[in-house]
Amino acid sequence: MTVATTTIATQPTITGKKKMAPLEPQPIRPSQGPLKSTWHKPENKSSWGFHHWMIHLFGIDPIPQNATAVHHAKDDPMPVWNNFTHHIWIAMRILPAIGLQYLYMQWAGRNFHPIANILYWGTFVSLFGSNLLNVLRSVASKVGYLQADAARDGVPDVRVSQVLNSLLMTAFFRPAAATLVIYNRDEPMKLSPWLPLMMPLYSLAIDFWFYWYHRIMHESDALWKFHRTHHTAKHPTPILSLYADMEQEWFDVVFVPLLAYFTIKPIVSMSYHDWIFCWTHVMFIELTGHSGIRAFGGPPAFDLVSWPMRKLGMELTIEDHDLHHSRGWKTSGNYGKQTRVWDKLFGTILPRQESLDEQIDHTTKISLPQF
Repeated sequence: MTVATTTIATQPTITGKKKMAPLEPQPIRPSQGPLKSTWHKPENKSSWGFHHWMIHLFGIDPIPQNATAVHHAKDDPMPVWNNFTHHIWIAMRILPAIGLQYLYMQWAGRNFHPIANILYWGTFVSLFGSNLLNVLRSVASKVGYLQADAARDGVPDVRVSQVLNSLLMTAFFRPAAATLVIYNRDEPMKLSPWLPLMMPLYSLAIDFWFYWYHRIMHESDALWKFHRTHHTAKHPTPILSLYADMEQEWFDVVFVPLLAYFTIKPIVSMSYHDWIFCWTHVMFIELTGHSGIRAFGGPPAFDLVSWPMRKLGMELTIEDHDLHHSRGWKTSGNYGKQTRVWDKLFGTILPRQESLDEQIDHTTKISLPQF
């Protein structure tokens, strides 16, 4: 029998064969460790500041008061992501933003001033990210989390401002770096016909540089101190994707994206809007990869090459980075964040526990709500 749920408001689409009785949502158990999160309780609301209110009003607190999620056993069937709808989800947000800038250029005869370009795309990335955080929370409540018996980490009481500032820093500094290096307001706006191949190439370059700097921070006693804050999250949620010390944030936000750009520049010419398209897909996986959602599927950017990557054991799924946090501390594995290519080549893959071939239910597909 086929069961289909129509997408409405903030509910994800789930289609496929019914494998088990529907599960009743249970309260999400928030972490009580270094990331203890109690600030959203009603009795603490009088002490909220600007950052608390922004997280609350934009609906990006991953574990708000009375949050629930279904609870799966580790050997329950696991649904798969519907990546086709992910492409639609991303396109419905980025194409209008590009189109609006194009209309301005046609009207003004010249593109945005670089500072205006930074503000425009920084605002877009902020809204895109908050929208994604919101819908991932909705999907998690319907689909459930990996390692369901473990407590999930929310926005810690002592670092509320740091968590939000890390997201805003990313939203504006990455477009700023790309504007400085790539953007030319006098060039016509364009998207390359090679964009479907450019996206996996750029993501692979991102992952190469991220893999090595990430692995070195784990294996070096001198550098581990800059990464350990991020690893206080043992069972992360998307809002903690960039929760880290300042030194790590600079590498994540600026240096790795620029190194990736200069790596592929001799191979393919990338316009500013090509970069925006590629980076939006990278950010999609950064946030989704920290979600802990119990669903199987690879990054949309790699769809053209997903079959060989899956056959070679190089395709990333959410459990891979979830295990990097839960099973690792200073010694870890699964250092890649876009693929498992470099983990496979350099022997640092951690074995999956729930995303096993025999447990993947390819008839049940999960889609992000479009609105």
